[in-house]
Amino acid sequence: MSRPPRNKHLLHLVFSLLAVSLSSAITIGSAQAENIAVWDIYNYPAQTAVIDQAIKNFEAQNPGAKITRSVHAFEDTRIPLKLALSSGDGPQVAQVNQGGGDMGALVKEKLLFPMDDYAKQYGWDTRFPSAILKRNRWSDTQDFGSGKLYGVASLGEMVGLYYNKALLDKAGIPVPKDMTELEAAMAKLKAQGTVPMMLGLLAGSVGPQLLSTLWEDQIESSDRKTLDNLIYDVGGTFKDAKLERAAQMMQDWNKKGYFFPGYEGIASDDAASLFRNNQAAFFISGTWYMGQFKTNKNIHFAALPPFDGVKAPLMVGGTDLPFSITVTAKTKAQRDIAAKYINYIVSDTVANAWLNAGFLPASTNKDAKIPTNNPLLADVYHVWVNVNANNGLGHYVDWATPTMGDALKANVQLLLANRLTPKQLTEKLDSNYQQYLKSVKH
Repeated sequence: MSRPPRNKHLLHLVFSLLAVSLSSAITIGSAQAENIAVWDIYNYPAQTAVIDQAIKNFEAQNPGAKITRSVHAFEDTRIPLKLALSSGDGPQVAQVNQGGGDMGALVKEKLLFPMDDYAKQYGWDTRFPSAILKRNRWSDTQDFGSGKLYGVASLGEMVGLYYNKALLDKAGIPVPKDMTELEAAMAKLKAQGTVPMMLGLLAGSVGPQLLSTLWEDQIESSDRKTLDNLIYDVGGTFKDAKLERAAQMMQDWNKKGYFFPGYEGIASDDAASLFRNNQAAFFISGTWYMGQFKTNKNIHFAALPPFDGVKAPLMVGGTDLPFSITVTAKTKAQRDIAAKYINYIVSDTVANAWLNAGFLPASTNKDAKIPTNNPLLADVYHVWVNVNANNGLGHYVDWATPTMGDALKANVQLLLANRLTPKQLTEKLDSNYQQYLKSVKH
């Protein structure tokens, strides 16, 4: 026996109401998920232009997505960000400063979401070498450099050798290919009356970076574990023969008169200006000066020439502040769109936009479009690609402890004033490190 027919009009009404209800729920959910607030620190006009255009492109490619960007000072990525996230009013995506007092503290208070699943989804774990991603990893027990991934960066930086090709050509000196040739070049320049090496010790970190660069240039990239353990507070010692050799070289170069006269009273930025104005043949410093130097077509950039027996040395460097997903991304849908935005910011498309604006992207791409009118940037980018191909991005040594930066500056000054031996310098730095290690392990 068949069932009696149902009321078709009633069923149609029920299904229509359900459809409207579901449609409204989906629309509301999407609107919440796809409205993302972002904090970044790209306050230079050229940087802002890159990010603003990237946001327009992203929103066009993702209908319904809305990125609300606000630009902040570096200091806002520290306590103000923490307070905003703790109150629940902070951004869903933010650039977060690396280190225990910043990213580590946010991880400890569960204010950031781990991003390992997104790293696999978008290929960040193959797109970026482990030496870069490791800087944004924290374990559940607050171990820096291991555990879960909490950020991905858009821009890179490194410390290498700037050289003035015109001054070298005038002196009949080829670009040095190893450390022996670099020292021979400085001796010849000095004899001819040209300042070999620019240096500014009054303020900034040029002195410590010179020491760190000479140290890490002796370390093979494939043998980086000892230095990694030191920087990531696993353990180790600064009483290292290679660090002592680096300090000895700096002291010897000073005694031979290779540094710019009066460097003790010159600040880092002033040293850079002097170098740009052809006042020295070499300058060991960071890629953050390439925008300033590009107006002098005689200035080029290279990795520091290696020491004998070292094929692919470490190179002091890092990235800018990585982008993280915060706890104010309440739903998975919101976190998904946040991750999608971050992936676009670190994409090849935006990397090319950074290059066009004169900045060094953190990612590497053999098909990158480097502006033809910026040969210095081409130098820098090719070095960046090579160093990351070898997983050779080293460390800023001041990361080792909260007070190591001050210890480096003070002791490098004493070293170059001949008030400290190279061995004593390593001992003082090690004392700083061991005291800090003891405090965090207990």
